[in-house]
Amino acid sequence: MLEDRITDAPSAAAVHRDLTRNGYRVVSVRPARRGWWHWIYRQMPTFFGVSTSDLVLFSRQLSTFLKVGVPITEAIRLLRAGTRSGPFKAALDDINSDLDDGESFSVAISHHPNVFSQLYVDMVRAAEYSGSLDRVLLQIAIYLQRQDTAIKKIRSAMIYPAIILTLAVGVCGVLIVVVLPNFVALFNEFHAQLPLPTQILIAVGSFAQTWRLEIVVGALVTTVAVFGFLQTGPGRVFWDHALIRLPVLGTIVVFAIVERFTRTLATMLRAGIPISQTFDVAAASAGNIRYRRQLDAVRQRMVTGDGFSEPLAATGLFAPMVIRMVRVGEETGTLDQSLEQIADFLAEEMDYKVRNMIALMEPALVIAVGAAVGFVAVSVVLPMYGLLRAVH
Repeated sequence: MLEDRITDAPSAAAVHRDLTRNGYRVVSVRPARRGWWHWIYRQMPTFFGVSTSDLVLFSRQLSTFLKVGVPITEAIRLLRAGTRSGPFKAALDDINSDLDDGESFSVAISHHPNVFSQLYVDMVRAAEYSGSLDRVLLQIAIYLQRQDTAIKKIRSAMIYPAIILTLAVGVCGVLIVVVLPNFVALFNEFHAQLPLPTQILIAVGSFAQTWRLEIVVGALVTTVAVFGFLQTGPGRVFWDHALIRLPVLGTIVVFAIVERFTRTLATMLRAGIPISQTFDVAAASAGNIRYRRQLDAVRQRMVTGDGFSEPLAATGLFAPMVIRMVRVGEETGTLDQSLEQIADFLAEEMDYKVRNMIALMEPALVIAVGAAVGFVAVSVVLPMYGLLRAVH
């Protein structure tokens, strides 16, 4: 007897396998018609993304499953059932479907760039070649956790300056938009002359109100043009070169670049992947064109037998401390440990410098905000005395 049935599965092959296992003889399998809601469900990873904490937990648990011998498709199904994130569930459904269709794990996750970064994909691809996927996934989880912790520290440190700035803008806006126009009307009624600070503030407000459309359009066009230029090749080169030359912030950016490079390289070496297979991935993780070009030159010299520390020193982009520790690790066969120590040291230095920078920013921001609010307040208070004199 023929029976028509609709079932939920990641692929046609999975449907065929499950039905055959249950004693059915499968005649044909075809995709069921889906409503618009299903299309929206599939687009969720693109629109909403996935949190780092979800990705860390997924990487750790998948590493554990693979280590004890659970097939990757079954492991992903179990993890999919345990996650509460709708976008992540949609992504894992697609990944399992691609795996059932014969794609590798690295190719399957590469279809979801809003969930898995290019660095994640590259590290998984290198791990697949070396047969150390479980170890690399664990190292990726540790790497992402440290990165997320550093970002959260910076965000929490920026909360106070952001609150101060928001309050200042709000106070100035109320004084200019609500309070000041009332004084202008009174002064016009008594034919009194407004003080200079008040005249300046009124002129600025009138200009902004008269040309508000042009100002908004000009700001949008400028923003789009700048961002468009930065997406081009010359724009990226200009930005990457300029960023590392900025005072104070440039040092932090350089530390971040070197920390990412050394941490990524250490992570993959610790997982047992040879440096010849990991170097390109680590170089790409630097994220700065100038560093990537110099690291490409380092790789070329390594291929010819020049070692690692000497070509690295020849770039002139790495501190002597970094070169010395790389040389020691190279000579003692503990390069992964040396690179990990470098990354830990740079992470601590970054944290220290970021805290110092924010500690300097806070009083400077308070002074600047105080000056701006004070000027607006004076511009509002002075007319009151002028008005009293005009009345008398």
